[in-house]
Amino acid sequence: MLPSKHSALAFFTLLLLACAAGMALALPSDKDAPVEIEADSADIDQKTGTTTYRGKVKIQQGSMLLRADKVVISYKNRKPHKLIASGKPAKFRQRPEINKPWVTGQGERIVYNINSEELILEKDAELTQNEDSFRSDRIVYDRVKAQLKAGVAAKGSERVKVVIHPQNAKSE
Repeated sequence: MLPSKHSALAFFTLLLLACAAGMALALPSDKDAPVEIEADSADIDQKTGTTTYRGKVKIQQGSMLLRADKVVISYKNRKPHKLIASGKPAKFRQRPEINKPWVTGQGERIVYNINSEELILEKDAELTQNEDSFRSDRIVYDRVKAQLKAGVAAKGSERVKVVIHPQNAKSE
């Protein structure tokens, strides 16, 4: 049997796997891929139910990649409840389907509410696929309702800038 600190780390890593699997629309194989975490430090606090990774944090699972200065994962009843990534900026990318372009996002803070499957990008927020993009101080994407809100509609304070390129505008 592993020592308790190693058991706790393995347990929280498995919980992170469940958390990261639903982070955005993803390749079906992403949820079955192993979670790889790199950071300068990891702090597990079973009393408060949080795990904190600091320093050049890189979390990868299948096509999903998250980079941040700090990632805090909160747990309720031993299940992941919320993931908060912060950085200058924190960034993620994920491929929604094979042969589809990457979806990328960034903000100084990325919050993923796991139970509601709501992804919030805050402060200099940007969500991009192909050359199309949404920019504002706050972007909220609700996976369950398939709704995206930005700016005031997402309880932000800045105007929204949307850039959509015609599909046939690509040069050959």
